[in-house]
Amino acid sequence: MSPVFPSKNQSQARQAAYAATSTLKPQPTSIVAYQSRGHLLLIGNPQSIDAFGEPPEGLSLESIRGEGLPHMADITIQGALGQFVVTVAGQTIKADLILDLMPRPILGMSLKPPGYITADLSRQNLQHLKHTLSELRGTFEKPRYFDYNESLCAHGRSGKKGCTRCLEACPAEAITSQINKIQVDPYRCQGGGICATVCPSGAIRYAYPKPEDLLTQLRVLILSYLKAGGSAPDLIFATEEQQQRAQQALPSALLITVEEVASVGPEVWLSAISWGARSVRLFDLDNMPPTSRQALELPLAMVQTLLSTMNYPATAVALLTASSELITCSVMPDITPSAHAVTIEKRQAFYLALDHLVTQAEKTNPQVTLPSGSIFGEVILDQSRCTLCMACVSACPGNALQDGRTQPQLGFLEANCLQCGLCTSTCPENAIHLSPRLLLDHEQRQTPRILHEET
Repeated sequence: MSPVFPSKNQSQARQAAYAATSTLKPQPTSIVAYQSRGHLLLIGNPQSIDAFGEPPEGLSLESIRGEGLPHMADITIQGALGQFVVTVAGQTIKADLILDLMPRPILGMSLKPPGYITADLSRQNLQHLKHTLSELRGTFEKPRYFDYNESLCAHGRSGKKGCTRCLEACPAEAITSQINKIQVDPYRCQGGGICATVCPSGAIRYAYPKPEDLLTQLRVLILSYLKAGGSAPDLIFATEEQQQRAQQALPSALLITVEEVASVGPEVWLSAISWGARSVRLFDLDNMPPTSRQALELPLAMVQTLLSTMNYPATAVALLTASSELITCSVMPDITPSAHAVTIEKRQAFYLALDHLVTQAEKTNPQVTLPSGSIFGEVILDQSRCTLCMACVSACPGNALQDGRTQPQLGFLEANCLQCGLCTSTCPENAIHLSPRLLLDHEQRQTPRILHEET
């Protein structure tokens, strides 16, 4: 099936929409700086290191040869460009750059740290490789891609482990556990953005652009397009490298260029639909790191389940890949666009969009069971085990579990539940387990209910 090209009216509306967003000024983010003096560390077997030969001009060279190399698990590599620290056999080596010539690289993450290069000299042009290495000497800058608010984080409380979504999803393995909080290494972070998409609370947010800036751009784009006479638009998110191919795939769609497609999360997808878009496409021709792609599957499944429950086409929100069939992607029916404003709070943005879509649905169920691991749900309490000790209340980062103040009661506000698991790991009686779901009725979702009380 041939791509659908925009009509004259649609083209004029597109121009008006793009013109309206061109005046928006996103908030700046801070800068992360690297300083490399050009000290190169080679890791490999003797044959590969000898084949590499002399270092490029301006670089100094040190090597770890495979004959005396211990098992990979005995080698640790910390840091990034300009500040690598390698520990091997009790010896510490500092380097600005690392060239890993091992058949299986020491570091296995999808996105290797800046300054860490892997190569197979039997397949790679040596002179080109040396030229690449020589260019990694000097001062370099990149945006700081994330903001982190520890007070919202559901990773841990009092030594108990809760949410680990961002740690498991990060393709650069730049996030580590600090028991009660996480820590993001800004030098290893490369802006994959999936951490912000899977975060249940908004504790970690993408900062390039910030969520409110992206939502503002989106809202202005859609409303300006509709005001200029366009009908409900298709939206397509793509990186700068893939934007031309994205536009060729869907010529009639409104294009939103982002740093990383995986940084665009479910609150953005539903907001776009509620403001009047008829479809949202995430365009990725297999450039997304595998860990990001895998982590994106759950929020996509969650949103598609929600849309289906509201009797909307599930694939009105979809990921387009090299193997996708564009003609199978569905679009929303005509709905009245929402007038709600942009909010900086992640879950509030999601709920505002959801509530509007519920009111526009011809029929829907009062609740929907979500895929395991979703960021919305309830807690199921075994009253026969619960002693009302309130340990779960103290541990709950979202204030979903609440005490009765002057009454011996355990209350629950479902809208606030992050499904982080801190209550289950904290409860001394093993009286709690999680159940992923979403109440589609606003009042029911926002109304506290009593789980247990003394009688």
